[in-house]
Amino acid sequence: MNVLVLYQSRSGHTRRAAEAIALTARGLNHTVNIKSVIEVHKDDIESADLVFIGTWVQGFILFGVKPAGAALWVRALPQFAGKPVGIFCTYAFNPHNSLQTFGKQLEKQGATIAGQHAFHRNRVNEGAVKFVQSVIDSMANR
Repeated sequence: MNVLVLYQSRSGHTRRAAEAIALTARGLNHTVNIKSVIEVHKDDIESADLVFIGTWVQGFILFGVKPAGAALWVRALPQFAGKPVGIFCTYAFNPHNSLQTFGKQLEKQGATIAGQHAFHRNRVNEGAVKFVQSVIDSMANR
């Protein structure tokens, strides 16, 4: 299976989570391409069987927490045309409902959300294997 892992990272935490996802998918014998969201092209998405896409969470608990700038950059992504997408975020305190917000934004671009995971920015490897496997398993159940 061809897997595309996309990320939007400011300080490197989300990039490291994306690398953990890519490493896991490669370990399961999948072909993996990893890119920043600013590098992705329509062909990248079209040739992928599965896409993982992640961002970091910004904001403060009292004033709202959201996927960082995703309202702007998600609209610039090529259409997903029903492609299964595993979404993830990195956070410092509590991501609240950032992944739900992020998922709705991606669904407007044609993504079919196949799973989600929030990684604490200090533990970006924790949960990668289970997350990747659950998204792949959800594809088999469709």
